[in-house]
Amino acid sequence: MSERPNSYVGVSGVVNPEQQKQIEAFANSIDLHVSRQLALGVKAVHKTQFLDVKNKYGEEWYPVGQEQFENALSQKTEASTSLAVAQTFFDPDYIDNPGYRDYFSDRLFKRGEKWIDGIQFDMLPWHSDRAMLDFLVKLKGKHDTKLFLQVHKPAMEALGPQGVIEELEGYVDALDYILFDSSHGTGTRLDTDALLSFLREAYDSQNLDSVGIALAGGLNGKIVAEELPVVLREFPDISWDAEGQLHPVTAEGTKPLDMNIVNEYLEASANITAI
Repeated sequence: MSERPNSYVGVSGVVNPEQQKQIEAFANSIDLHVSRQLALGVKAVHKTQFLDVKNKYGEEWYPVGQEQFENALSQKTEASTSLAVAQTFFDPDYIDNPGYRDYFSDRLFKRGEKWIDGIQFDMLPWHSDRAMLDFLVKLKGKHDTKLFLQVHKPAMEALGPQGVIEELEGYVDALDYILFDSSHGTGTRLDTDALLSFLREAYDSQNLDSVGIALAGGLNGKIVAEELPVVLREFPDISWDAEGQLHPVTAEGTKPLDMNIVNEYLEASANITAI
């Protein structure tokens, strides 16, 4: 049996090193590292990193252009312990173009070269077009990076638990983590019951025993404390990520990370893994 990569707790939507410093300092203060690696996600979508213009969520959530992306996180050093991930969404109007996929991905690795550890693909239509999975194989060989693939709601609905796993089993060499997420940044509360059948199928697959398994969707401190203990009892090494619930709207209409909510989420994560 192969060994899965390190389990993580993720915070998505980081835009500058000051946020990174605060998150890492708090995570260290509660000894989160004893049970989970900290993963920090930087958003990278067509508008903000291909066209280099703002999207509807604003620069407080999605860094815009080369300079902001380059400086979203601190320079990686030998002492760095966090996992730095570019969370990527290709434009549906261009995604069928292999040149677009290659160019956009290469751009992200170039812009984020001082900090990037891996890249996560959200809403990639791999369930309906195998060329998307072949693209991941090519990308893995070219950049020797960690690859995170979201198993999104359309894939879950189209393929079901067994179909999802059967489709991904042939691509284990390209995948470091698969992330079951039916919310995709909307903040919709985690539906644990809906995910359990997919998680069981993934963990039962011997072909995926070298791939990390993660979940996401509508997580904050309260929901982590309420929903994840039952998941951990069955899958003690599972990873998870939070985004939408960590970005409430401010009085000014912006949606930056709310550090109080982030800290509550991290503390709840540390508490349930210490049991």
